[in-house]
Amino acid sequence: MIIKLAKVISCSSEHPSYPASNLLQYHLNSSWRCAKPGEMLATVIFQLAEPSCITGLDIGNYRSCVVIVTASTSAEPDNWIPIVNHQFMTHDEAANDKFKDQVQIFTKKDLNPETLKIKFDRVKVTCMQSANLKVLFGLSYIVLKTEVTVDLGLDVFGRFKLKQPEEDKYKSTVDNFKEKYLKMIDNKKTDYKGELLTKIKESGMNNFSKRQEEKKEPMRRPLLEKLEAGKVEEVFGTKNKECNSSTSENDSKCKDEKITNNITVKRTPFGDIVPPSSSKTNKKDTKENVNSKKRSLSYEESSSQENVTKKKEDCSECKDASENKICDNCGKLPEPKSIISPERVTKKKAIEPQKPKKLFSKLFEDVSFSLSGYVNPQRDEIRRKALQMGAKYIADPNTTNKKCTHLICAFKNTPKYQQLKGHAKIVSHTFIEDCFNKKTRFPWRRYALDNKDRTGHESEEEISGSLSPPRTSNVFDEDTDSDSNY
Repeated sequence: MIIKLAKVISCSSEHPSYPASNLLQYHLNSSWRCAKPGEMLATVIFQLAEPSCITGLDIGNYRSCVVIVTASTSAEPDNWIPIVNHQFMTHDEAANDKFKDQVQIFTKKDLNPETLKIKFDRVKVTCMQSANLKVLFGLSYIVLKTEVTVDLGLDVFGRFKLKQPEEDKYKSTVDNFKEKYLKMIDNKKTDYKGELLTKIKESGMNNFSKRQEEKKEPMRRPLLEKLEAGKVEEVFGTKNKECNSSTSENDSKCKDEKITNNITVKRTPFGDIVPPSSSKTNKKDTKENVNSKKRSLSYEESSSQENVTKKKEDCSECKDASENKICDNCGKLPEPKSIISPERVTKKKAIEPQKPKKLFSKLFEDVSFSLSGYVNPQRDEIRRKALQMGAKYIADPNTTNKKCTHLICAFKNTPKYQQLKGHAKIVSHTFIEDCFNKKTRFPWRRYALDNKDRTGHESEEEISGSLSPPRTSNVFDEDTDSDSNY
């Protein structure tokens, strides 16, 4: 069934003699063409009469190299989903004015199966031609098709209604009872999960409110209470020294003792006691006393040690003698010389990992690639560079045999992008150009078209390419673009 085009929403360029409204209804000797020669791109947006699924296309070309058809829904009018991206003429054919009038029919098999189920409201047609800037280009006609689906609960064969078997006029009483009973059960279904959730919430709130209402007495800490009252003796068991009031010296001693007994207790925000700083000073004093109690050397021993050190400093034989022999002058072994081992020297030097090397003509020997979204002459340059590095070109990739390892794609949502997503490594054209210019094969994730693939772990290593002798056979003589699928 043909989909009717209601109206033209917008048009970037149209000739007054050949407006875009000619495409609404197909007539002979009527077409849509751009306004002036020299333009390279022209677009038209149509409004469909009813939202419908596009299952087929008939396109009549007029001097356009590439025709792209996209569509959008009413929910997302600015999100254009690609349906057809077809190249009618090459750069040379357009320059020489060959094959200017072509017709291409796209069936359900040629379209993306994911877009067949979407009901579209708008259709956008884009025509491109940059080879011959002296002629007008556009479309002679475009026909959109859809499948008729009838779901009326009837048996239909074409346009004829089949005869249905006569139903029993009188149903048995058992069947009527079953229907009534099933309807009653469906209405009385209980939601056990909802009831459990409400009960859990109610019980939790009640328990929380009860705990807040209860008044709990704080825990008693008798030691803290005694320290706050100033009863340090009962806690630590210290005894105050009795002081005599006869002399002034004893009075000053007693004052010092009282100050030490009245210890100021410090607490943390949680009520714990912070120990006083006097304990640290006592520890330091004890260490000094222990060191002072060590046996001091006698005068003779200290003098003998001083003589030995002087001999070592004045002795010239120790410096020249080997390390394993005892010096005759001072009677001791000379000091060992600092020798740096070769292992340490090698460790200090940063060992740079060497990159694996291959011939430049074999850098991409395990790569089979396909192109999508590029137009000549850029398309030929990318393919030429990849083939020169040893890659294989596949014009029609297939997901079943998995022969296509890389897809060099210009932008997302092309037919090949949706076909090979998850089956091949999708990168941009800079991957081929950087590897060709720098003569090294870089990991493909650095040039991935999707951001999720770019952030993944790089499992490949950089491979540097060496110069190789030129090939005797010309790789580019054969036509590798026999199929112009995008």
